[in-house]
Amino acid sequence: MLLAALPLPARPHHTHTTGHSPPSPHTVNDQLLVATHLMATHWNALHDRPAAPVIVTMPIDDRPRGPHMPIGNGTRLTPVAFPPTPTRSPFLPQAPTPTVTHLLHHTATRTRALKSATPGPQLGFPSTALTSLPLPVGARRALTRTLRSLAAPWTPTALLSNIGRVPYPLDFGDTGGRATAVWFSAPARMPRGLSITTATTRDGDRIHLALRWSRALLDDAAAARLLALFRTSLATTASATTPPPPVGAAPRTEGGGTP
Repeated sequence: MLLAALPLPARPHHTHTTGHSPPSPHTVNDQLLVATHLMATHWNALHDRPAAPVIVTMPIDDRPRGPHMPIGNGTRLTPVAFPPTPTRSPFLPQAPTPTVTHLLHHTATRTRALKSATPGPQLGFPSTALTSLPLPVGARRALTRTLRSLAAPWTPTALLSNIGRVPYPLDFGDTGGRATAVWFSAPARMPRGLSITTATTRDGDRIHLALRWSRALLDDAAAARLLALFRTSLATTASATTPPPPVGAAPRTEGGGTP
C-alpha cells in the first residue's frame, strides 16, 4: 500500500464568451475516474499495449439519503468502461486537453446513467452466482482461482472507491489528538490488480489516497510509478474545459442529482 496526500483538483470550467464560469457539470469523482483511466492508458502505452481496454470498477451507494438512511454496506460494484484514448506520447503523462475534455464529458454522462439504473447485486452477477453454489469451502476456493485465471483478460483494470468528504472532525482526545489525514482500504487479502481509495477531510483542500496492488502483478517500483502517473493525470483533469450545457439543462451536483 502507498499513501499520498494530493491537492484537490480544480473543477473544470465552462468556456463562455461572457466572462463568467457556471458550475462544472463534472464531479470530483468523475475527475478521479478519468485520472485512473489516463494512468492505466499511459502505463499500457509504456509497456507496448496502447490498445488495451481500460475498465474501472466503481462502487455506487444506493442507500436513500436522509434521517432514515440505513446503516451498513449499501453499495454495488459497477464497471465503468472508457473509449480508447490516443496519447500524445507514451512518455508524457499529460493527455491533450481536448481528449481530457471528451473523457470528462463521457464519464459524467456514464456515471449519471449508472447511478440512476436499477440496483443490481452488490458484487455483480458472476460473484453472486459463484457464492450461491452449494460447494465446500475448499472446492469453492479452487473454482474461484480457476475462474479468476480464465477471466483475467476481461477483468476490470482497477477499482476506484471514493467516499468523498468526511463531514466530522476526527479527534482522538488528549492521547491521539486531532487527525490531519485519513486513509482507508478494503480488507481484501489480495486486491484486484490495482485499487485506489480516496477521501477528503473537512479542510477540503487535499485528497488522501491509498493505492494497493497485487504483488503477483506489480512490484514496489511499479506501484510508485503508477502513483506518479495518477498524480499528474489528476492535475491534467483540472486544466480541461467543458462546453456550456444545453439551454434549460439542470446543473450537475456531486451526488448526480439536481439541486
